[in-house]
Amino acid sequence: MNYVIHPVGTADAEAYLALVNAIKDEGKYLFATLRFALEDTKKYLGAHEKAGNPVLGAYDGNDALLGWIDINIGGIQELAHIGTLGMGVKQDVRGQGIGSALMDACIAQAKQLGLEKLELEVFASNMTARALYKKKGFFEEGAHLKKRKFEGRYDDLVCMGFFLR
Repeated sequence: MNYVIHPVGTADAEAYLALVNAIKDEGKYLFATLRFALEDTKKYLGAHEKAGNPVLGAYDGNDALLGWIDINIGGIQELAHIGTLGMGVKQDVRGQGIGSALMDACIAQAKQLGLEKLELEVFASNMTARALYKKKGFFEEGAHLKKRKFEGRYDDLVCMGFFLR
């Protein structure tokens, strides 16, 4: 599959919102299942741009958004060396290397920004994502047991880290 990775900006808000909401609708990968409004999405992307927090997207040849990854850098001085990741890939293109490419681009961006550590949280049931993160060098730091209860089922939240230097 051919795709390019470049920043997601406010001009991409509708495509970003549609992808995030589609993944939310699956009910098993993102923490919250409530849908965002377009205006809130534009504010979120604008705040990322203003703060210098990267949001990267994988786009196909028709400029359709296939996946994203973002870095939230600590908002206080004592946490400014750490970036927290969030990501998602469109359901029908998973398993085609997009998540891996987004992770590589994100790690490179984090190094350019001078970050020392990346962190993320992933549901214990999401074995595919956990395997990808481990393949990229992330390690499990701990877990929040029964962190999420959705449709009567509990899922642990696994905390993972990656030292950039």
